[in-house]
Amino acid sequence: MVRAIACHAIGRGFESLHSRHIQFLARKELLIKVMYYKKILIFIYKKISSLYVFIFGRKQMQFFNDFILSLSLDGKGFKNYGNFDRTGEKNFIKLIKKDLNFCIDIGANTGKYTNLLLSETNAKVYSFEPLPAAFRELEKLKLKFSERLDIFNTAIGLEDTISDLFYGDEKSEKASLIENLEELSFIGKQNKNKISINVKKLDFYENLFQTKIIDFIKIDTEGFEYEVLCGAQKTIKNHRPKFIQIEFNWHQLIKNQTLYNFSKILKGYEVFRLLPYGSKLLHVDPSRPENNIYHLSNYVFIRSDISEKYK
Repeated sequence: MVRAIACHAIGRGFESLHSRHIQFLARKELLIKVMYYKKILIFIYKKISSLYVFIFGRKQMQFFNDFILSLSLDGKGFKNYGNFDRTGEKNFIKLIKKDLNFCIDIGANTGKYTNLLLSETNAKVYSFEPLPAAFRELEKLKLKFSERLDIFNTAIGLEDTISDLFYGDEKSEKASLIENLEELSFIGKQNKNKISINVKKLDFYENLFQTKIIDFIKIDTEGFEYEVLCGAQKTIKNHRPKFIQIEFNWHQLIKNQTLYNFSKILKGYEVFRLLPYGSKLLHVDPSRPENNIYHLSNYVFIRSDISEKYK
């Protein structure tokens, strides 16, 4: 009896080993096929690339390369400005709305993004905007969503201080805490006015967040995004927001900041780029040069434990 049981167990062991061996061989065969087709694609690409460079790698053909490059950048989510349908932000909020109960809008301006959050979700929103005339528009929005919106007439930054805000018209979306942005063609000499404002770290408001769980932080501060995140490290550590959206633009170029820099202070997050009219997000590697392009783009850092379903 014992011998029969032992033989049976040994037999089952051999069957299991044989099954695993077959699975291993199948995976190995699949890997070989993948590598084979990859080599073919690389070979084809190199041939096409050589022909393309031979024809279009001449000075008189650069207008064509510029044209193709510009179209490619548009399609990949760079130079991504316009209404929320065009930028993909409306679809993005619809995609994540079930995960949103409490959101923070930093650099709310007149409240367009705040209104998007309030209209497309059931979340409560805290909005921060330092420019007085723009803040008055937020006050009007507060009347409409009195139970779900709290507004703060202050800027969010690296430290608690008083600073100058540079702006053009009184509701300017290009107002910035950065001086001398004349090098940026879309600003030029517009930001000729300045006003002294209060700047607070997001961590300054930690007591307000104690009874809440922050799900989403949106940051659009015209080049001050990195400083905002540095001043929010305690808040991010304590709340671990599911989503953090930042704007990435020419400002980061003149400040020597890269997407890779941002990823280093947001450890535990995967990086995605919003695509124009897109209903899905593009997962990107922040260390790759092609993802550090200084044309207007919107990046979303998604907490690693929930990021897989968005890839």
